[in-house]
Amino acid sequence: MMIRKILALLLIALSIHSFGQVTDSLIQKPKLLPSWTFLVPGSSFFYQGKIIQGSIFSTLEIGGIYLGIKYDKALKNNSSSPYYNYPLLIGLQAFQTEKLAGFKNQLEFFKYYRPDFKYDDLSDKDLYLAPFKIRNIITPITGGMVLLATAFLGIEKYNETNRFRDIDKMYFLNRYIDRNQGLAVFGTTSLAISWSAGVSEEYVFRNWMMPLLDYKYGQKKGLIISSAVFGGMHFSNLLFADKPDYKSALIQVGEATIAGYFLGRDVQKRGYDIGPAVAAHMWYDFTLMLGSFLINPKNNFLGVNLKFKI
Repeated sequence: MMIRKILALLLIALSIHSFGQVTDSLIQKPKLLPSWTFLVPGSSFFYQGKIIQGSIFSTLEIGGIYLGIKYDKALKNNSSSPYYNYPLLIGLQAFQTEKLAGFKNQLEFFKYYRPDFKYDDLSDKDLYLAPFKIRNIITPITGGMVLLATAFLGIEKYNETNRFRDIDKMYFLNRYIDRNQGLAVFGTTSLAISWSAGVSEEYVFRNWMMPLLDYKYGQKKGLIISSAVFGGMHFSNLLFADKPDYKSALIQVGEATIAGYFLGRDVQKRGYDIGPAVAAHMWYDFTLMLGSFLINPKNNFLGVNLKFKI
């Protein structure tokens, strides 16, 4: 199951490489990253001489995938969620985030030949820090998304079977740890997954796909198409489930499509500033993930196994 997910990511990474090749008759400046950089952990940065960034991301990618494969069976036997293998999930998301360098490279290439093309040409640092900047957090789109997540948690509260203070221990990799350590692990994991999802998905769908579609078809069509594709991509979550729940998947696709529309519309209105959308996406996911652990821990998002006090 996880191997298929990795292969799918590799195919997507390779397929986007062909986009930037507008014409062979032109001198390509800036030069497109070679295909192999979409396959090797950390290579997007190593190729550009960014050794520190490459080292950090390759460590996260290789480490997450290694731990995920090593503890896959133990994690699966002690979880009730299709997202049970969170080390592997973090590794794959680190891979996805690192490969944004390729998308950025293509946007720079496209802009070089089409000066009137508009997108958010923010640096890696500004992109990574976007969810934590006050100007991006105190916005209607971020506030609205967090309120929506809070409303979902309020509904979940009615299904509560155990309280957070009733937790005794939480299963972690191959052993049980106490509640406070478990909260730190769950919170850190939730933040890492939410950050990667917010940064990578908003960059790809609202700063790569949507601006390109807007440029070709106009903002209205670009917004609708990119939102639909964003929502449809959530069908891939079925790959994580041994027994796929198609009804829930359809609901999730619908919700993601609607959220994508409002996020995309906000980006368009801001002249393609994606900062608030990145913040809104991340804090929405983080609120839901950590909130599930605090509100109704037995049915937490990652499905980690818990022991409760008698």
